[in-house]
Amino acid sequence: MGWPYQIFALDAVQKQARRQSLDRYAAYAQLSALIPIALVGLYRLGVWLVRRASPQRGAYSAVPASPALKQRRRSVTGSCASTLRRIAWWLGDDVVFLGMNWGQRDRIIFGFGWTLWLVFLCVIGTGNDYLHLTKRFGIIALSQFPLQYLLALKSLNPIAFAFGSSHEQVNRWHRVLGWIIYILLLMHACLYLNFYIQEGILGERIVRLIPALGIASIIGMSLMNATALRFIRHYSYRVFFITHLMVAMLLLPAIFFHSHHGGRQYVLEALLVFLIDLAKRKFDTVTAPATLKLVPGTNLISIVASIPTSKISRFRKYPGMHVYLSIPAAARRSSVVSAAYLLFEFAFNPFTIASVNEETGDLTLVARRHKGPMTKTLGQFAEEALDGAKIPLSIEGPYGCATWFPNLAGSDFDRVLLLAGGVGATFILPLYRLIANENPTARVQMVWAVRKASDATWPAVNISEGILDDENIQLYLTGNILADTNDVSRLSEESEAVELTSDGLTDIGQIHKRPDLRKIVDDVFRQGVEERIAVLVCGPEEMARELRSYVGVWVMKGRNVWWHNENFAW
Repeated sequence: MGWPYQIFALDAVQKQARRQSLDRYAAYAQLSALIPIALVGLYRLGVWLVRRASPQRGAYSAVPASPALKQRRRSVTGSCASTLRRIAWWLGDDVVFLGMNWGQRDRIIFGFGWTLWLVFLCVIGTGNDYLHLTKRFGIIALSQFPLQYLLALKSLNPIAFAFGSSHEQVNRWHRVLGWIIYILLLMHACLYLNFYIQEGILGERIVRLIPALGIASIIGMSLMNATALRFIRHYSYRVFFITHLMVAMLLLPAIFFHSHHGGRQYVLEALLVFLIDLAKRKFDTVTAPATLKLVPGTNLISIVASIPTSKISRFRKYPGMHVYLSIPAAARRSSVVSAAYLLFEFAFNPFTIASVNEETGDLTLVARRHKGPMTKTLGQFAEEALDGAKIPLSIEGPYGCATWFPNLAGSDFDRVLLLAGGVGATFILPLYRLIANENPTARVQMVWAVRKASDATWPAVNISEGILDDENIQLYLTGNILADTNDVSRLSEESEAVELTSDGLTDIGQIHKRPDLRKIVDDVFRQGVEERIAVLVCGPEEMARELRSYVGVWVMKGRNVWWHNENFAW
């Protein structure tokens, strides 16, 4: 069977019919995504309104070991719920092939399915008209632009609201759709270039404005997708971020003037979304004086910013939220025309809120000093500000999944397991404090792994009791044993505020080792077959992946688990 598409001329009536077909199928492509999202959002809104209107009654919570729960688990409904949990967990697992992590299974399956659907819309009804097929690939890709920009929103994200999620979780679908759009536009470009070659007009057309804008756009998207590859992002996140931002801003005007025959409405919709988000983020940004200090014996930086009283409450509302930190022009030391100065126009680093003091208006962040320009500059500020001088910093947010978390301190769960690695405790520790304060009888366990004792001293500034005084917190020192022991003793001599003294480390053999995650998980889940367990982790990617594998064993046995992995790998 030969290639069915042919290049032929159309009269005015046929061209009009083709234009109507292009517009119709592009609308199908856009609405097929937006309508389901809107329906889910309306459903959630309806449920919320019903709950608000219904009289509040105390929910009955059965004892985990009760016969009622055992009977419920063995019922048809319980079996179906258990099966759905297994499927959901399986979909959330990473796919590793040829030694490479290709992402979560649900992203791959959904991405493949959505690609097939859009390709179907690109092909159906095109007959044997080559140019119709070529144009269809372009306009179907354009129809996804508003959704793509919606998925990228950090503030006022309607898709996150519809699914009770956050921009971090929605952003992973942004990456999937980005690749799909790129594939469709690449097909559009290749088919058009082939048309120019077949007609012998390639040299003539590529120097014209409209085709040149199209070629420039596909080159820009190729560069953006190349820098979005995992190994490049890990090598230099700054290169990825700046490339991504610049291409995203320049792409819309380029495609607007390129798509002169149709599809401009989608570009305008995406531009409107982009501008609204930009305005909202500017409105949510606070420039506040901050005191920066180096945490003794570590590469950590303590950042304490003085937030205006009128705005401090929003940062304290939900523990575990994060902000984006940037260095405003007033704090930059380099020349206005230098590359270093311009770099900070595009530097926005996420940091979890470690603590908030509503009385003083102080917001505390803890950053680990790396080789990147942001933390390196913050470290220089901390070294220079020995006299307590304050540096203006811009703080945007707060953001995070904690807005949609279930009640960890209530009756939703029978047991809570919290795991933190390094500065991941800036997310985990506020949640632990919330649970402990709201429900002192809650069965909650926190495991915190750090390289050395001094890495765990920063919370001592914000709490009256030491970490080791709490029997529900297990601290693991994974670095050199002798060095850590000396480090603890030295720190205790330097500051009475630091509670991690050598006297507190009564069992050095137990604390100086890597946490046995399998044993920790098994010990928690063996407490009760019917218990509902929440597991939250914030730390290195390898730690979270290992923990998930051990928890997954129990999920596949039918256990009821709520899982959350807080990370900034986006």
